[in-house]
Amino acid sequence: MGKKYLFSPIGNTDPIKYLYDGSMLHICRYYEPDVVYLYLSKEMAENHKKDNRYVETLNLLGDFLNHKFEVHIIENPDMVDVQQYDVFYDEFRKIISEIEEQKEKEDQLLVNMASGTPGMKSALLIMATLAEYRFLPIQVSTPQKKSNLEHEERDEYDVKANWELNEDNEESAENRCQEVKCLNLMRLLKIDMIKKHLLAYDYHAALAVGKEIKEDLSPVAYQWLETADARSLLDWTRMNRVLPENNGIITAVRGENEKKVLFEYMLALDLKVKRGEYADFIRAITPLGVDLLEIVLEQSCDIDITRYYKRNNQRIWDKNRLVGEILDILNQKFYPFRYGPVYSAHLLEIIQKKCTDTLMVQRIQELVNIEQNVRNVAAHNIVSVTPEWIKERTGKSVDDIFWILKYVCEQVKINTRKENWNSYDSMNKRIIDELDKD
Repeated sequence: MGKKYLFSPIGNTDPIKYLYDGSMLHICRYYEPDVVYLYLSKEMAENHKKDNRYVETLNLLGDFLNHKFEVHIIENPDMVDVQQYDVFYDEFRKIISEIEEQKEKEDQLLVNMASGTPGMKSALLIMATLAEYRFLPIQVSTPQKKSNLEHEERDEYDVKANWELNEDNEESAENRCQEVKCLNLMRLLKIDMIKKHLLAYDYHAALAVGKEIKEDLSPVAYQWLETADARSLLDWTRMNRVLPENNGIITAVRGENEKKVLFEYMLALDLKVKRGEYADFIRAITPLGVDLLEIVLEQSCDIDITRYYKRNNQRIWDKNRLVGEILDILNQKFYPFRYGPVYSAHLLEIIQKKCTDTLMVQRIQELVNIEQNVRNVAAHNIVSVTPEWIKERTGKSVDDIFWILKYVCEQVKINTRKENWNSYDSMNKRIIDELDKD
């Protein structure tokens, strides 16, 4: 079990007043923090110098509980105007940040919300609401359950006499501590930010914000954020590792399942369109196009074109393997055929000669034309690629191009369920549902 830390401003009712614990002492009595930081304004520091009342009373409580309090005094003799909460916000934020640096992950920080001036209390309430630092805010009610209105002489304070007369030492004494349930505004704001990033399909940004409030998210919600980020980057190893089990939306992606990989690549292309990354969309068509054409050759033409490639998975024509009818087809168009890398234009020629599905041939022709008309320009020149720019050079809209890709995918059984094209939207809804549960 970790250590407990307490940060407590000191006010006029500390350490004991009206024969009862002040808030600081009462929290120490019931929570037994290991380390106590006491913040003293100019007036409270003068009391401390007179009789060491705060430390001495904690020592007496420590003996009573058989518990050791490690006490640190933080004095601010310049703090005279104790009503300005904004001054205390900056100072308390700095102090709590320094305490956080000392803490281990399993340690707990308690904060006394009941002692000190209204300015001090307001500053701590704002910190608890913003939740920049994780601490447990504790309020302490008065013994009378109302404001302390009586006057008690405090100029001459007798530490031992106050301790001996303290009614909170009785066995029947009431625990007046209450853990404050603050509205965690910062958490709410950041969850809203995560949702907006999800709806903009910016999964890396959504995960970055999620990391900032990871401890406030359910493990499943955080798993989903990691999954979405890895999925959008086609990082299957990471995605498979963090993927929530039996989620009904995504299954693990294995490299050997070519159609599954290609479908996820198609969805990633759709993300580029949704995010307005049109240049990336155009550039990314080339590797997908070659993959699709290979599958078309295999399924529609009964040709395993990869047997004409060099070994070790390289898309390079092998001079020793590329012979016979396939070489003749390529020579008719590209005479003399120079071998080298496999291009979609090469595969298109073979499909045109060997495929009997005229509609499929037409779609493949359109796809290769699009690639040749805009891909090289977008890849090798500094240009502003917009939907209008694409339509002007290809005669087709971005939606038309994606429709052609979807058509080919569906014909070669890369995807057989139309609702799967909305997989990212389904995933977004699931993540938002999980965030709303927290």
